[in-house]
Amino acid sequence: MNKAIIRTLQAVFTIAMLIWVFHDPEKRAQMGNAIAGADRSWLWIGLPVALTGEIANIVRWQILMRVQGMYMSWRRATMLFFVGLFFNLFMPGYTGGDFARLFYLMREFPDQKKEAILTVVMDRLVGFSALVLTALVTTGLRWNWLQKTPQAAVLLWVLLSMLIGFILVTTASFVVSGFHLLNKLPGHFPFRERLVETGEAYQLFAKAKKSLFYVFLLSFPVLFSFYGAFYCTARALGAHVSVLDMMSIMPIVTAIISLPVTPSGIGFRESLLEILLRDLCHVPNEIGVLVSLLGFAYFLLFGIAGGIIYLFYAPKRHSRWSDMETEVERVHRLS
Repeated sequence: MNKAIIRTLQAVFTIAMLIWVFHDPEKRAQMGNAIAGADRSWLWIGLPVALTGEIANIVRWQILMRVQGMYMSWRRATMLFFVGLFFNLFMPGYTGGDFARLFYLMREFPDQKKEAILTVVMDRLVGFSALVLTALVTTGLRWNWLQKTPQAAVLLWVLLSMLIGFILVTTASFVVSGFHLLNKLPGHFPFRERLVETGEAYQLFAKAKKSLFYVFLLSFPVLFSFYGAFYCTARALGAHVSVLDMMSIMPIVTAIISLPVTPSGIGFRESLLEILLRDLCHVPNEIGVLVSLLGFAYFLLFGIAGGIIYLFYAPKRHSRWSDMETEVERVHRLS
């Protein structure tokens, strides 16, 4: 019942955001004109730029799996990764891909379900750590610029709040793990499950420092290719946005849309980019929305490819999303 209420609220919020973004008929007409006049060469450049990050993501995932003794062919890993991208299109934030990958990883390695969970936990942890570092650098370099307007300043402080929360939880998990306090935490302790999982992931991966270093380095092409895809769409639409501008704006957008509010950040991302590109780069509203839509189109394309793989090639046995969610949560409870 609680899940149904939450998902209903998420659906309502998504629809409301889309209505807010597209309600103005004049704005829709301007968007149509902008698309018609877009520079197709920049749109084509954006495709390999976006794909580079997905390839780096697959390599990162493979390294993490092999540290835990889970050996999967590159072909199979690529297939399951793209199946995850398919489910990302429909689930709030970017959790759908993690659930799908974890579900099929547990099917591939039924005797290593705990390791599969911790592999995905570490993958997300390292990825967000790279985002934190990138965001801190760009925020430090563009502090005044990022607060040019009240709206932009609010979004900047939302980002900083999320970063502080991540740093506190990560530090707490280090302390809890280092002093062997995991089993002493009371059941109602805030973020207890996340602290326990993160602490166990540290312990499992602690002996593979060199591999973790490579995983951390691979997180930057993952991030920068994501930012680069939106930069290419901005250039295609004639927006006067520099590489540094986009790299300063996108950490805010990336962090906020990771919250489980709308499926794959739809509507949420468009409104954020519209505000930030307008306030900081003087990009017209309709162009800001299009930058988001066309940038997302690359990842929509990858998700559709993942859907085709899901239907015809990848899983040993097809399962509905509810089955995946139930199985993953059951294993979480048991472990």
